[in-house]
Amino acid sequence: MNDAIKSGIINVSAVQDKLEMFKKEEILKNHTYDIWMGNNGYWYTYLPQDSYSEKRKQIRRKDKSRLEDAIVDFYNLHNKKEQRKKITLRTLYPEWLKYKSLHTAATASIRRIDNDWHKYYLNDPLIDIPIPELDRLTLDQWIHTKIKKYELTEKAYYNMSIILRQSLIYAVGREVITENPFENLKPNPKLFRKVRKKEDNTQVFLTDEQNLIVQEAWNDFYSNTTSTTPLAILLDFQTGLRLGELVAIKWSDINGKYLHIQRMEVRHEEICEETNTWKPAKLILVEHTKSNAGDRHVYLTKKAIEILVEAKKSQDENGIKSEFVFTNSKGQRLNKFMLDKLIRKYCRNNNIPEKSMHKIRKTYISTLIDEGVNINTIREQSGHENEETTYKNYAFDRAPDKHKEALLEKALSSHEHIQQGNQGQPKK
Repeated sequence: MNDAIKSGIINVSAVQDKLEMFKKEEILKNHTYDIWMGNNGYWYTYLPQDSYSEKRKQIRRKDKSRLEDAIVDFYNLHNKKEQRKKITLRTLYPEWLKYKSLHTAATASIRRIDNDWHKYYLNDPLIDIPIPELDRLTLDQWIHTKIKKYELTEKAYYNMSIILRQSLIYAVGREVITENPFENLKPNPKLFRKVRKKEDNTQVFLTDEQNLIVQEAWNDFYSNTTSTTPLAILLDFQTGLRLGELVAIKWSDINGKYLHIQRMEVRHEEICEETNTWKPAKLILVEHTKSNAGDRHVYLTKKAIEILVEAKKSQDENGIKSEFVFTNSKGQRLNKFMLDKLIRKYCRNNNIPEKSMHKIRKTYISTLIDEGVNINTIREQSGHENEETTYKNYAFDRAPDKHKEALLEKALSSHEHIQQGNQGQPKK
């Protein structure tokens, strides 16, 4: 068929014209009202007012052709409105997901949304109810049922409800409905499963653990200086970069004491349109950061500069010519999986509970907080949009238990002025 169109054997435009003519003939054939010419030379007919009554309105045009066009336009519009009334979440979802994909570079989030569709929506009767028939009470009962059934946390509920919430906003834009019944609909917060904040020692590298990891990385590097992979871990303790940012650093990003963060590696997800299944994910570089605040200039400490000097020296001595700072022994740019695998190996070698590269970022931020650095400076260096994110998700105590106990003893004992032996004795 495609070959016939390209070669000109099939004239697409002519075929479309014939189809339109056929549709017009069918509409006029099914038009139940007479078409006549009045004494004044105008052509007349009736059109139904709506599908729920027998009321009709008279229309007229100067000639029959224009009248027939008006009849066809009326029924085409009427049919579109009737079709909209039958649209369900099941039929709208693929269209909305494609629309959402056009408006985001975070393809991994689209994959997560599709996973939520299969988990929470696909086999639920709600998605087969015509959208115009969905009301607040129905949706209220649905979300509370889901919260209880799956014991959702507040965050899990928010992610799960994105499909329903945004699909209905899209339906308003498509004129399927005039108002969004989900708007301002809020679940009972008491029903959310509470999430206990994780222990500090699982979220950061404690001071003694960091020392062990740093020593391990230096030893690993000097045992094989053809790869700068261990140096990436060392630099992250000094800069707190996101893992995707760390592996995307170029030599051209360094300007004196500052490192310009302006790109990152991301996990790219894509749907195969032919099979409607997800293709294998791949890692790619994108020339932007996670947010506007992510595009920033990070201060390079003296230790950070020493690490970068070693990385450059390693590449030069081994004949590696790369625009990227961190490469393996073959001169290939590192990816996120390589580093995350290596940090976990270092943890095992030192009998430390396995921790990811992201825990280094949390360690960096917690260290700055411990040392009294201004919170706005920490926020800027970390690439956060607001201080709340920094404090809520990245503030952890890095001190070992014995050190924390000693600090508590010292803090509380310094305010104790009453000698135990003197308690209860009257004044002389």
